[in-house]
Amino acid sequence: MKVVLLVLLFVSGVFSKGFNDEGSTYNPFTFVKAIKTANNAYTLEFKNDEESYFTNFYITAKGVIAFDPLSDIAAYEYIKQIKKYAPNKPLLAIVYSHLHTDHIAGARVLREEFGKNIPIIAHERVEKYLDYYNLSYIDKPNILIPYSGKTMKFGNTTIEFKYLGSAHTDSIIVPIIKEIKQAYICDFANNDVVGWTNLPGINLDELIKMKKEVLKLDVDVITFCHGKPGTKEAVKRQVKYYDTLFKEVSFSISKGMNLEEAQNSIELEEFKYFKNYDDWFKGNVEAVYLWLKKTQ
Repeated sequence: MKVVLLVLLFVSGVFSKGFNDEGSTYNPFTFVKAIKTANNAYTLEFKNDEESYFTNFYITAKGVIAFDPLSDIAAYEYIKQIKKYAPNKPLLAIVYSHLHTDHIAGARVLREEFGKNIPIIAHERVEKYLDYYNLSYIDKPNILIPYSGKTMKFGNTTIEFKYLGSAHTDSIIVPIIKEIKQAYICDFANNDVVGWTNLPGINLDELIKMKKEVLKLDVDVITFCHGKPGTKEAVKRQVKYYDTLFKEVSFSISKGMNLEEAQNSIELEEFKYFKNYDDWFKGNVEAVYLWLKKTQ
């Protein structure tokens, strides 16, 4: 959900086996389980010290498509899961959902195992970002998706890559596997999870607009990078959460409350079951309060 700070764990011995650089200790994960979401479609659940992460792979007739390989440490487990569920299948491509490194840093481990020339698909801004920051431990994409989107065939499988907006980062693509009507959505919408802390730098109007665009997609299953797989009903709940939060914060502003008073007075009982509510809800109130003060 964010660009995670580099964590140096040489002392504890947690590091990637194949590399010896800053990327080898970046964003350590523990594997939790594999979840089958459709025929030949699997979601992998990982967790770090802060939260749960989810990623996916899909098995086509010709090979495997892997999404968001997270980090070196996660990618070694990713390899095991691909080989478990798709034995002897080649890896056809790796897809980056967006430019945030906590979701994509493990691509080099997958390529080291399955082939160094495996294509990486990403929005066109991801290449520019990696060129600018020169992150040597992250492999650059070589198939770029424009803002207008793109549809690609992988054997008998069609994947549409859609761009729905610029909230969170202006580089997010939403892959839709047509044959199973499954979409993968990362960071701008999640399954029953409140927004990350105070939603730093995010255009909240654009964020909500993107969530509503998801509701127009012709899909039956949605996998999220934070939150277990679900359906459009999960996104509807998030839209309702933000609509309700906006109304409550707007009311507090109309009553002359300052930020601290609004944070202490607002509770959304209906959504207290959302993951990270206790830790991040006041940050969400702050984000909406400052946004309304800025835009009203």
